[in-house]
Amino acid sequence: MTDAPQKIDLETPDLAAKRRTEFEALFPGVLDDGVLDAATLGELLGAPVAKVPDGRESYGLQWAGRKEAIQSLLTPSRATLLPDLDNSVEFDTARNTFIEGDNLEVLKLLQRAYNDEVKLIYIDPPYNTGNDFVYNDDFRDGLRGYLEYTGQVDEEGNRASARSDVSGRRHSRWLTMMYPRLVLARDLLAPEGVLAVSIDANEVHQLKLVLDDYVFGSENHINTFVWVSNLKGRQISNGGAVGTHEYILVYARDASRVAQFRGSQQELSKLMPSVYRGAGYEAKLDAKGPYVTKNQLYNTNSKFNEHTAPTMVFRIHFNPDTAEVKVTDIDDPTTFPGFVTSMPHPNSRPGLNWHAWRWSRKKILEESDDLEFVVKNGVLRIWSKVRDVDGTAVKDVVIGPSTVTGQDDLAAVGLARIFDTPKPVSLLKVLVAATTSDDDLVLDFFAGSGSTAHAVALQNAQDGGHRRVISVNIPEVTAQGSEARKAGYETVSAITLARLRWVVENVPGARDAGLKVLKLGSSKFKTADRFESELILEASTLVNGVDDLYAVAAEVLLKEGVPLDADWVGHEFGDVSVQVSGGVAFVAGNALDVATAERVFGLEPKPHVVVFLEDDLAGQDALKGNLVVSAKSRGITLKTA
Repeated sequence: MTDAPQKIDLETPDLAAKRRTEFEALFPGVLDDGVLDAATLGELLGAPVAKVPDGRESYGLQWAGRKEAIQSLLTPSRATLLPDLDNSVEFDTARNTFIEGDNLEVLKLLQRAYNDEVKLIYIDPPYNTGNDFVYNDDFRDGLRGYLEYTGQVDEEGNRASARSDVSGRRHSRWLTMMYPRLVLARDLLAPEGVLAVSIDANEVHQLKLVLDDYVFGSENHINTFVWVSNLKGRQISNGGAVGTHEYILVYARDASRVAQFRGSQQELSKLMPSVYRGAGYEAKLDAKGPYVTKNQLYNTNSKFNEHTAPTMVFRIHFNPDTAEVKVTDIDDPTTFPGFVTSMPHPNSRPGLNWHAWRWSRKKILEESDDLEFVVKNGVLRIWSKVRDVDGTAVKDVVIGPSTVTGQDDLAAVGLARIFDTPKPVSLLKVLVAATTSDDDLVLDFFAGSGSTAHAVALQNAQDGGHRRVISVNIPEVTAQGSEARKAGYETVSAITLARLRWVVENVPGARDAGLKVLKLGSSKFKTADRFESELILEASTLVNGVDDLYAVAAEVLLKEGVPLDADWVGHEFGDVSVQVSGGVAFVAGNALDVATAERVFGLEPKPHVVVFLEDDLAGQDALKGNLVVSAKSRGITLKTA
């Protein structure tokens, strides 16, 4: 039948195929029948092609398990996210989301809906203190395998090197765990988005190398923050100085699109008085509003002068009575009645006369109301006005908020002593304020105690923003006898959820954003192998039929790329149920007919995709054909699941 509905794709995107398609569009002919012609690519790029070394890799960042990590990245997922209505707050309209499950699978599932959409990703991954990881991704690297891979023992287990590096096994396992997650995270970032990763000295160098070499490129490294997390020092060092600090590595999807990080001078000086002094600038007022003056107009760097920047060296004339501004060449002696002239700032370097101005002639003439002209004793000085009165540049050192602050944050929400080293909300709030605004999306896929979502809610309450946040945490079992277990929390994700629900009920405006809770689970749809093996003529394509309509609908909407925070509206047309979100309508009910379908097609706002269950259309080819034609006439795509 030519007018057959499309089938929805229940697997996450094939990242390797996607990259090949993008590559072939850039370099036609370099991939011939799936084989890369490296020599031709090198010619097109004007770059030499490195010889592939024989045997194991020997230069650059290599680790045991890297190939498995790449395979883990490229393996599509058929999992789904199951609604947890009991723990949600206003599920159908919630803007914030909590997902319980392994973040590798979750990140794959988020690709269709959130590719290029996330403004800030902050994560606080396991710090690799030598303990086993919860995130093992089904390919543990044994010590024997590691030693063989690095050439320290031969195949019989005999020592082949004078130096054994068992610690490298820990680095390898940590990198194998992190690499696929970081690549998937990068793909979710908006073009101007940033990733911030908290880390300590155990893995900071490995983390920077993998981010530089394999994920972002070194040119997109923005900052390495130093956070003094415990000024008293950790009293567990074997020798040398005690540790006081950690790091936050910040990378951009595209560094050229990221503006300077700025924050509130008043807040930062209160939070970190040793780093940010009081404002010290007098607030003034003009017709455009408040402003401060911090810098004179000339460029203080003497290397910008009449030789290196000749167009930026000229005379400026100002009339105090009329506020009129004129500019003339530096060697033009013309004066104007009623005007005071300002020459460029003298340059003390040998052979030079002047510093350049920071503004061009055109900008000075067109935007003179953003300059303050001060005439004193016949001398004209010019200052640029800063409209961001309370704003200041964020510095890459954090001294003030500490792990003790994070503990106090948890105690305030009824979770005292549950986490050892929670990140302080005030620290994350600085990052959120510096990198996001309005309704930007924030993601934390190692959500832990939920500090990131708490910080987002507090920043929204402060500036009136509508930022959204997705938090992901694995249901790691809490230790027997731990404070968490004593408090009744059997999993870490249960603690995260408790914090997020507290935020909803206690932070102003947070309840309006709600909380959509989802759990990673198996697909509600059978695989082709399972379907065929049942040998039943009329077998359902669903694992257990429509046992949970919300779960089936959620999977369909997710696989169609509908954002999790899109409003969800339900309709009932007799025995037919319709769930609509993000322009996609999912229809379920074996009483389906043309009249009912027409009501679905006529919904307002009009869906652009309508998905029917294959079970409900089984054996009804004529109905299928009619539905396809009717949908097409309305500009609607018809699909089946």
